Amino acid sequence: MSTFDNAKALGYAPLVEKIQAASLTEYGLCPEPLMDKIFRATAKEGDVYVYAGLNNADVDCVLLDLLREKPEKVLSGIEIAGFLTGAAAKFLYLPEEEKELTDQLRSAASAHNVILVNDIINVREAEQDLILHIATACDLADLVDGELADGVYIKTADKPLAKVSAETPVADLVSLEGAKAVYLGYQYYTPEEAGELKAKDATTGFIRVLTEKDCIVAETVKILGKDRVRSCGRCVFCREGLIQLEYMQKEVTAARGKTGFIDLTKEIGAPMGTQTLCTVGQRSADIALSAVGKFGSEFEAHIKKNKCPAGVCGAFVHIYIDPQTCTGCEECTDVCPADCIEGKAGFIHMIDEFECTKCGKCIEACEEEAIVMTAGKLPKLPNRLIKVGKFKKH
Repeated sequence: MSTFDNAKALGYAPLVEKIQAASLTEYGLCPEPLMDKIFRATAKEGDVYVYAGLNNADVDCVLLDLLREKPEKVLSGIEIAGFLTGAAAKFLYLPEEEKELTDQLRSAASAHNVILVNDIINVREAEQDLILHIATACDLADLVDGELADGVYIKTADKPLAKVSAETPVADLVSLEGAKAVYLGYQYYTPEEAGELKAKDATTGFIRVLTEKDCIVAETVKILGKDRVRSCGRCVFCREGLIQLEYMQKEVTAARGKTGFIDLTKEIGAPMGTQTLCTVGQRSADIALSAVGKFGSEFEAHIKKNKCPAGVCGAFVHIYIDPQTCTGCEECTDVCPADCIEGKAGFIHMIDEFECTKCGKCIEACEEEAIVMTAGKLPKLPNRLIKVGKFKKH
C-alpha cells in the first residue's frame, strides 16, 4: 500500500496518537507540536486548507532537495495532513524561480490531489489554516512508514543534504579553521559564536563558512536582494525596509557608503521583526543587523578607509595588465564583454579602467597570468601601445 493508504488504514485516532507519541514538531522557524497546529486549524469555521512550502524567508532553498529526492514522501505527507484536517484543498508552494521543479512534480502532485503554486504563502489568507513545512510533511510520511529518524536536515558547501542529530555541534559539520564568519539561520555568527551552536540552529538547513576572501558587505547585498525579490510587498516595513537596507549595502560596496548607514541599518532593521506578518519581513533584516553588529569594522573599512578587506568589491580594486609579462596574444581582448582592452598582436595590451566592469574574465583567459587585480596602487603602466619587451619602468 501507499504511504497515504497506510495512514488511512491506521485510522484518525491511532494516527493522532502516533504523531503525538513521536513528538512530531513543525520544522523551521515556527517549531510547534504538529497536532497542536492541526487541532487549531480544524477549530476554524468553514473549509480548512493545507498550505505546504518552505518558510517564506528561506532564500537558500536547500530543503527543496527533499522534493527533488523524495517527492513521494513530501506529497504523501501533505496528503496525510489533508486527511487529518479534512482539508477542502491542499497546496504546495514553491519559489517563483523553481518553474522547472514545478513541472517535474506536476504529475505526482496531481496523483496526490495537491495543487502546485509558484509563490510564497500568503499568511494573511492562510493564518487560520494549516501552514506546513515541506520537511514536516516528509517527516510525517516517514513516521507513517516507520522510517522516521530523529534529527534535522543539514547541507554544507561540500556535503549534500542529510539528516544529523539536532545536537550535533556546528564545528563538527563544518571546519571553522580560517573562518571569518559563519552564515546560518538567517544571520552571521563569529567563529567563536558558531563554535557554541548546534545543528538545530541552522533553521534553513544550510551552513556556510566565510573566509577572509569573502566580503561580508557584498554577501549581505546578495542575500538582501533575494529577500527583496521574495517579498510580496504587502507589509510596508518589509517592502520599504528591504529597499533601504539593500540600497545602503550596495552603496557601501560601490564606495559611496556613509558613516550613518550603520546606525540607520539598525534603526530600520530592528522594527521589521515585529511590524511584518510573515517570515520574510520578520527575519530578512537579521542578515543586515548581524553584519553591521558583528562585523562593523568591515563596513568601516569600506566607508572610512576606502578599502574592501577581502578585495572583492570592484569599486575598491584595480585590474591592470603587467607590461613586463604581457605577450600580446590578444586572448583578453577576445573575452572582454566591455570591449575596454586596447591591443594588437605583439603589443602590450592596456585596460581602460574607466570602462572596465572588473568582471575578471580577462584574468581567467590570460595563460601568462599577466592580468592582475589589486586593491593597492597601480604600478607605472604604458599610456600608448608599445611592442612587447620594449616597455621600461623608468
